[in-house]
Amino acid sequence: MSVQVAVILFWQSTKEGTEIAEWLAKQGFTAFVLQYRVPKKQEGALMDIQRAIRLIRKDANIYGLKSNKLGVIGFSAGGSLSARAATHDAKKSYSPIDKTDSLSCRPDFVLLIYPAYLDQGTNRTLTPELIVNQNTPPMFIFATADDTHSNSALVMTKALRDAKVPVEMHLLAKGGHGYGLRSGNNAGEIWPKLAETWLKNIIRDK
Repeated sequence: MSVQVAVILFWQSTKEGTEIAEWLAKQGFTAFVLQYRVPKKQEGALMDIQRAIRLIRKDANIYGLKSNKLGVIGFSAGGSLSARAATHDAKKSYSPIDKTDSLSCRPDFVLLIYPAYLDQGTNRTLTPELIVNQNTPPMFIFATADDTHSNSALVMTKALRDAKVPVEMHLLAKGGHGYGLRSGNNAGEIWPKLAETWLKNIIRDK
């Protein structure tokens, strides 16, 4: 069932990159791994994801995919970049290179797994640059209460709910941060099952 593309963002690790891509492939999804610019290169990272989405959208027919079923999944800091991609599609982060840059860079859906740095606003509210509105794509969010970054999941969920954007959020009691798909961690074993169900439902609805 290769009808969907996932652009996998990773923080210089296989745990949140190639391992996730392999898991997605086993579920019948087509996956791309993006190694974006880090660290402390926010603008460059946004350029990377926007260009990647456009390139994949341009070649969707070549890959046997549908151009309106292109999503992103991000972990930790990659979750922050995924959220920026979802809320900055109107921002021209770089000068057009070719005709590909006339295509939309808006992801059609987003998965944020233990996202970080989304609560940089006053009193740990949503980061001001993340403007959530009715054009923001639907999201799946997963985190654990004992993760020091879990407030990011909470504030993003609230913003999406307030904007009436479809969101499914799961918050487990324990699991920490950075578990990926690794066995032995309850959170790491639970989120893939929930995400797979959500993905198949979101694809069916499009």
